[in-house]
Amino acid sequence: MQTGNKRSVSVEIRNGDVEGALRLLKRKLKKDNFFRELQSREFYLKPSVIKKLKKRRKKTASGSEL
Repeated sequence: MQTGNKRSVSVEIRNGDVEGALRLLKRKLKKDNFFRELQSREFYLKPSVIKKLKKRRKKTASGSEL
């Protein structure tokens, strides 16, 4: 669903089923990680902070922190 830097997600409304089209659109956006990216772009994080978070995630995922 991603072409270059632009995203293109489209949904057709069939037989006046707007609610169904909205559900389908939400499902496609969730699959494309659209909401996660919106959340990550809400505030600016310095590159050093991003590295620390990734390192912490990797450490807890391996089970060494538990």
